[in-house]
Amino acid sequence: MALEIVGVERKVTVGPEPGMKFMAKLKKGRKVPMTQIYKDVTDLSSLSRGDIKNTVDNLWLVIGKYLADGRDVDLGEFGEFKISISAKAVDTLEEVTAETIRRPKVIFRMGKEWRNLLEDTPKVLGSLDMKGYKSRKSTEQENP
Repeated sequence: MALEIVGVERKVTVGPEPGMKFMAKLKKGRKVPMTQIYKDVTDLSSLSRGDIKNTVDNLWLVIGKYLADGRDVDLGEFGEFKISISAKAVDTLEEVTAETIRRPKVIFRMGKEWRNLLEDTPKVLGSLDMKGYKSRKSTEQENP
């Protein structure tokens, strides 16, 4: 298991030396669908796929209920879901209404166990031979 990274060129507008810089970017694989998660957990468990699916689906329903009540959800070592909003600034207290809320959002802050797992996971330099990434050869040719 390793995180694959690539070097990409980005415009940096803050700091002592703004300009075009190179930085690491995570090269992500395909998303893992819930059906695959159900299958993998079933393979690790004595429970049936239906039992796993029912439990996970109910967990998300309960977490959603707590968040809709304005409560943060602490999942212990795994992390925490926090409910947040962004809102339009208005001039007076009387103008603050539900309509001034732009959108609610959920923030996940991973716990120590996952943070340590990701920090300890090796990082390897990946290939840029894919759509959306500039190859090293074209960069070297542009900047001899």
